[in-house]
Amino acid sequence: MINNPPFPKVSDSPTLSFTLSSLRLSDYATLAFCTFGSWSFGYVTGKPVRGPAAATAATLGFTAGSILAYQNSSGRLMGFLENGREVKRYGTEEGRRQAKIAEEQRKIQEALRDAREE
Repeated sequence: MINNPPFPKVSDSPTLSFTLSSLRLSDYATLAFCTFGSWSFGYVTGKPVRGPAAATAATLGFTAGSILAYQNSSGRLMGFLENGREVKRYGTEEGRRQAKIAEEQRKIQEALRDAREE
């Protein structure tokens, strides 16, 4: 496993919903191309039973396209593929971690100030 991805990490381990919500238009195009390409192949090669062969091939193509689109999206979120749009939209994991620490420190300072005033 690669520990240092070449691009900034948006998430170390993105959830299913986060990964699916981060799909790009190119991922949807990949899914459509795999589905339609497989359907075409099944139709052309399934001479005696073209309809069922095309439907089966399209199902396999949709499955392969879904896996490929998911892999690309999660790869971008984990920093293994170019992810400029995702970083701009969601920020980096380190940035969110630092913001959370700063917020906790601010709350502690407020609590100390309130305690001194009492």
